Amino acid sequence: MNERSMKKNGIPRRKLLAFAPLIAATGLSFLAVTLCAQAQIPASSGSALQAASYKTSAEKGYQFQNTMMDAYASGGTVRLTQSYSDQALGATAFTYDNAVAIDAYLLRESHDDVARAEVLGNGLIYAQATNFPFNDGRFAQAYFVNTPAPDGSGAYITPAGFPFYFYGSAVGDQAWAGMALAQLYRRTHQQQYLTAALKVANWIVANTYNTLGPGGYSFGTFINQFNQSVPSPNGKSTEHNIDTYAFFSMLAAITHNGNAANGASWSSLAQHALNFVLAMYNPAAGYFYTGTLGDQITINPSPIPEDCQDWSYLALLNNNYANTIDWALANLQATDTAASAHSSLTGSEKITGVVFDTASLSTNPAAYPFADPNAVWLEGTAHSVAALIARIMVGRGSLPSRLKDLETVEFFVNNSEVAQSELGAGQTVNGMPIPVGEGLVASTSVMDTGFGYTYGPSLHIGATGWYLIGLQGGNPFQLGFLSLRP
Repeated sequence: MNERSMKKNGIPRRKLLAFAPLIAATGLSFLAVTLCAQAQIPASSGSALQAASYKTSAEKGYQFQNTMMDAYASGGTVRLTQSYSDQALGATAFTYDNAVAIDAYLLRESHDDVARAEVLGNGLIYAQATNFPFNDGRFAQAYFVNTPAPDGSGAYITPAGFPFYFYGSAVGDQAWAGMALAQLYRRTHQQQYLTAALKVANWIVANTYNTLGPGGYSFGTFINQFNQSVPSPNGKSTEHNIDTYAFFSMLAAITHNGNAANGASWSSLAQHALNFVLAMYNPAAGYFYTGTLGDQITINPSPIPEDCQDWSYLALLNNNYANTIDWALANLQATDTAASAHSSLTGSEKITGVVFDTASLSTNPAAYPFADPNAVWLEGTAHSVAALIARIMVGRGSLPSRLKDLETVEFFVNNSEVAQSELGAGQTVNGMPIPVGEGLVASTSVMDTGFGYTYGPSLHIGATGWYLIGLQGGNPFQLGFLSLRP
């Protein structure tokens, strides 16, 4: 956009120059900053979002991602990145986390970042082509990445067998891998990324397209003790269908509304996911339910997750559902301190952010006696940052409401920066110390998700990746990462 078009749209040059600290701090694209200027949001909230500090924080976050990615191999060696420090699940690389890492690398767009995104994308392609026990287009939940594959390819990707057996294929993981591959194709125009994205998309359609109740896509598949693929007994997930809607919308754009293998257009298949998502909305309370029970029809009323609220806005950019962000802020915030029950924090440490869902705030002591009901989920906090920035850019709220959103962004980023600088000391990857002050832990203390698993204070590429995405105002649910007014 040149100066003439800026004047035509009523955006004075001095207004855009006022955004220079914000551009330096977050890496927001010129177009994104222009949209902020159109919304007449002042560039300064306290200290212009503490530009120098945030820039340093982002650089350290990328250093952590690089450290984790290069723990067992380097350069162009095909690989995926270990998700957590050694103190959590060893050399396990979750498909979803690596998709987030790809998005974070592509968002900054330096030559090295794009090259790293391509290496991880090639890792996804290898994992898809060799997936155990089925290589029919799906991805497993996770892989091991500490030894080269036995096929002589040199890839550092093997099945995540004993003791975890992360062989299942949830639709959300498939869609996230597909979105990352679609973003890679858009950036590099390399056909192999689109080919792999189409393979997993067709797997989703062939194996999870559901016509019960409000339709949508079912949970996915798991591998039983006989290495057979069987449908998951879980109910349909709102989050998974948000992901699938975004993924199939990307494919519709890339293929100029081409068709899946079954002949249906990608736009119609995206709409099928969206129909389910909208059916899960509770208009009286202003939030999205988590999905259905195992019968695929009955709404599951509890718990209520954060991601459904923030991701729905990032994917839909529909201001009719913008209040879901507010619901999450009002109902899913927590402050962890050393005085909190079972907190991992010490001394005067204090972190505020959001939790995984409503169950996290009333943790079940029988199931997880060491969980902290005030533990903060730093990945989810970054979701909120990204959603708030998207709402600032495409929402139609008043100036005071947008200023309030900007203040919340600054507050959450400041808390995340504190967590980055203080938490995770003494942790390692491949036995090597991880420098303090680079990555973000998954949660400030052990946190009960209410879904049979926990998060904990282990350094995490997913939390760090989302922090980098949020800090730069990126939107991984939109092709090109920009939130644009519909």
